[in-house]
Amino acid sequence: MLRLALATALLCAAVNAQLGPMYAPAQNPQTPEKIILGKFLFWDEQLSSDDSVACGTCHLPEFGGTDGRTPHALAPGHDGIYGTADDIHGSSGVVRQASNRTFTPSAVFGLQRQVTGRMSPSNLGAGHHADLFWDLRARGQFTDPETNQILIPFNGQLESQAVGPILSSVEMGHVGRTWQDVRQKLQSVEPLKLASNLTPDLVAELVLHPTYPTMFASAFGDPAINSARIAFALASYQRTLNPDQTAWDQFIAGNTNAMTPYEQQGYSLFSNQGNCHACHWEPLFSDDLPHNLGLRPISEDIGAFVSTNDPFDIGGFKTPSLRNAALKQRLFHNGQSVALNDPGQLTDATSTLNIYLQGGGVDLSNLDPFMLPLINLGVTANDLVIIQDFITTALTDSRAANRQPPFDHPDLRSMAIAPPRVFGTGLAGSSEPFLIDTAPPYVGNLEYRLGLAGGDGAGLAVLTYGFQSFEPGLNFAGLPWNVNVHDWLPVALQGAAGAPGYATLHLPIPDVPTLSLLPLYWQLFCDDPQAPNGISTSPGWEFILH
Repeated sequence: MLRLALATALLCAAVNAQLGPMYAPAQNPQTPEKIILGKFLFWDEQLSSDDSVACGTCHLPEFGGTDGRTPHALAPGHDGIYGTADDIHGSSGVVRQASNRTFTPSAVFGLQRQVTGRMSPSNLGAGHHADLFWDLRARGQFTDPETNQILIPFNGQLESQAVGPILSSVEMGHVGRTWQDVRQKLQSVEPLKLASNLTPDLVAELVLHPTYPTMFASAFGDPAINSARIAFALASYQRTLNPDQTAWDQFIAGNTNAMTPYEQQGYSLFSNQGNCHACHWEPLFSDDLPHNLGLRPISEDIGAFVSTNDPFDIGGFKTPSLRNAALKQRLFHNGQSVALNDPGQLTDATSTLNIYLQGGGVDLSNLDPFMLPLINLGVTANDLVIIQDFITTALTDSRAANRQPPFDHPDLRSMAIAPPRVFGTGLAGSSEPFLIDTAPPYVGNLEYRLGLAGGDGAGLAVLTYGFQSFEPGLNFAGLPWNVNVHDWLPVALQGAAGAPGYATLHLPIPDVPTLSLLPLYWQLFCDDPQAPNGISTSPGWEFILH
């Protein structure tokens, strides 16, 4: 009851207030130098172990601060099986890598990219929330992960959140990655080397400070790089991403024409019959509290209980802000709902519209008391369509949708450059061999590595390569040949006999400009007792050096 009374009091205080700035803690005041450093770090794929994932990969402003890659990656849910109701729309991270940077199978994902167990929450306006992550585990007290000292006692939730993904062996790091690994890498790389179309502020900063040590010196007074400074810079940048210029903001500020009559009708329904304001308080349009909507059985994910230890929160997840919700491609913590403007909102039982209309999902055992079946309150599906239109149009900050400052950003290499092309046919045995191509093959990448998978763990493989492809492929000795072979590399596979093998080749690419845009063609042949003639093959793979 105390919690409900507090929520009601805060709601009343928030009505008709405008969204203010995100306040920085006294221990990490906003400075232009920290903000620009944070922007570099946020958009640099080199912050990951294999140069394939940046913070911005999963938090794109034009997709509401969430993952905009399509189709969304799937993780098997509690049952461990793909293609069932509990599958999770998560975010692709890295292929599992050992501390020596070799690819090694994940128990769940094998040698494919790993996927997070929840949807990426929005980072736009994140500094307005008291705690971050769906389960609230990033708290306001920020503790230096290297020294274990409390650096920020209050309001350091963004700093707490920033240090998690960088060392995660699923999201950005290799198994056992340390801050010393991160430090050594940032000391040597060229900032944003892999990105393109850098924004003017990034270009200007590179002229003044062309290395990360010089940027850290500009922001903190000396070139030392450590986890706390990385967190301070990332948090400072994200506190500039305040989505406070929407039609609703203008309307509340006194411009009665800022919202259309249809939007105003949706706002009225939102605030009254729809009961949406019970959890989505103005002006953030979130109450910052966890709620259980009964989306999936509690046993699949206990949610905020891990942080609060409150039985009320079992299966509960933090209420997301509805600002820019229209830009998101999937909704809810597990991504089960289609986007707000998707026709499936009306037909899909797992959509936000139908979950709220029916008063919850499949598990009502610990349902939040605010989760009332709207259909029993006289609210119709058409009413919810009008409400969703209000959210879609009146709560979208056009600057985020159009990548305008402060939401402007460079193009990430992983999104601007097409992945290696797969062509021709392979020949499967126990499985069809494939190449692990997540590390970018760019000129000067002395850490480049190529993974091989397939065949038998006790066998051998041969990786062939050349500078011409066969399209259509040839058939020789009963095997498909897709590459005009220039040379071949014998490889001993790892793994158990009878199970697919794997290996990693470390292939440094010299910094020779004439190699740029050179196409290379690869095909893998593996010992495989279950394949015709005892050999299985991959299709052809075309790599372009950039």
